[in-house]
Amino acid sequence: MKNCIKKMKLLFLFSFLWLVGCSDTLDVENKNEISLDGFYETAANFDIGLTGSYSTLRAPIAYEWMLSEIRSDNTFMNNYGTSNAQNLQVLSNDVFEAPSFDLFIEQYWATTYQSIRSLNRLSDGLLTSYNPVAGTIDYSTPSIPLPLPDAQRKRISGEVSFMRAYHYFNLVRLYGGVFLIDKIITADEALLIPRSSVEDIYKFIIADLNNATANCKTTKFSTASGSAGAAGIGGTATKWAAEALLAKVYLTLGQKSEALPLLTDVIANSGHALVTAGTNPYADVFSAANEMNSEMVFAIRFKSGALGYGSSLSNLFSSQVDLKLTSQGLVYPTGTRGGFNNPTPELYDSYAPTDKRRDFTIKVFKPSGTAATPSKWTYWSGKHNIQVSVQNDSELDWPVLRFSDVLLMYCEADGTNNTTTLGYLNQVHTRAGLTALTSTDVNTPDLYEKAVADERRWEFAIENQRWFDLLRFNKTMTTITAKGVMDNHFLLMDPFYVQFAAPYTTAQLQAKTADPKFDLLPIPNVEIVTNTVQVIPNNPGY
Repeated sequence: MKNCIKKMKLLFLFSFLWLVGCSDTLDVENKNEISLDGFYETAANFDIGLTGSYSTLRAPIAYEWMLSEIRSDNTFMNNYGTSNAQNLQVLSNDVFEAPSFDLFIEQYWATTYQSIRSLNRLSDGLLTSYNPVAGTIDYSTPSIPLPLPDAQRKRISGEVSFMRAYHYFNLVRLYGGVFLIDKIITADEALLIPRSSVEDIYKFIIADLNNATANCKTTKFSTASGSAGAAGIGGTATKWAAEALLAKVYLTLGQKSEALPLLTDVIANSGHALVTAGTNPYADVFSAANEMNSEMVFAIRFKSGALGYGSSLSNLFSSQVDLKLTSQGLVYPTGTRGGFNNPTPELYDSYAPTDKRRDFTIKVFKPSGTAATPSKWTYWSGKHNIQVSVQNDSELDWPVLRFSDVLLMYCEADGTNNTTTLGYLNQVHTRAGLTALTSTDVNTPDLYEKAVADERRWEFAIENQRWFDLLRFNKTMTTITAKGVMDNHFLLMDPFYVQFAAPYTTAQLQAKTADPKFDLLPIPNVEIVTNTVQVIPNNPGY
């Protein structure tokens, strides 16, 4: 019992490191930070440090949807005539007008770099470093042996690399070239670091993921029977998660041939599989009673219980409709209902009525007398709908990589209609209760690409995937572009956007897809104005 209490105290100490002293500038040294000097003196403490690093993944998720999903055609503000400052900030992201001083953009940036700082501290303790010339993660030979076996050292390093690569992959897709910080630095050193090129950031990400692929656990999901074993697979980075994330990186770079063997390995050897049992197996994937199931290749864990480990998303995404719509499956979380990140009617209408994903993912309230006026209806997310006892304390984990993602990435990487790709596509399609697609249904490039893109949209709605998918399709597909999709989105959504206090015309909205702000968010203004040593250039349009 004494050892257990000691371990919990150390874990809370480590978690505290990234919570205290949230600074206004990148990686500025926190004078109030608890020192870790002498902490990594036992093998057990390295694992405690790793557990603490996993906990730092939670904070950015509260903001990620504001910078990704809501910029896509999947969700929108749905709060007409709003004058609330917070609502207007979300709206500005929805219509590509976010300023560089946007609080949510700054908070996502800050919490992500704080997590990276925790990971770098652990990486320094392991005596590993990034070699930018070779594009590798190198292991230094210590003058005094480390207090842990080499196998444990490499396994922890692999998991650190996975989490760090995950963060930088999100940062580079959202902000472009960012600050490459691969070790603990001082405030003065931080001021001297310029923005790296996009190419250099991707080189670093690939180095980290190669290290993760080589050194993370190789345990198959099928050998981890039972809930305890399952939680030990999907809740920590494995070789399979690293390969899946690396494949997505290669797809984003347009390197489809590099992605295919990685995806093939995950499909053939990971033991992961779609959840297929039950009346609506798709809904079971996200059930709090079925966490870390066979489909979860990697997820960010949340835990209710008023310990500070719960998720805020069930509150943020619940409806503001002041009715108890239990007949529609609505559960009002305790506390203020957010009404944010609402599914668009366009997304709802894109599903087949028989698709089991639609009514689980999206709830609709139709006020009396508005049956023929969809613009008067209210749409909200059902996917993250769960009862909570304490506000912002949801149990639901956040899926980062699911097995269905791996199957559909394979279809995207292959890019052709054949027996294998049609089989993978239909595994996902028929799981939703839909009739299997035939080769004739996808016998041209445009039909095939539309089938893959649509399946990804329906499968991963409200999971922060759609915006990144649209940007990636610019390189992996020949008939679908982010601009084309969003131009059509603004055309279809015109009846909804005109109801805002400052209405937009379709032409005004479509003009935004040709603006530099369409592709990238701004570097937070605080990073630019507080650097007295060098000029930090912002992205075009800001």
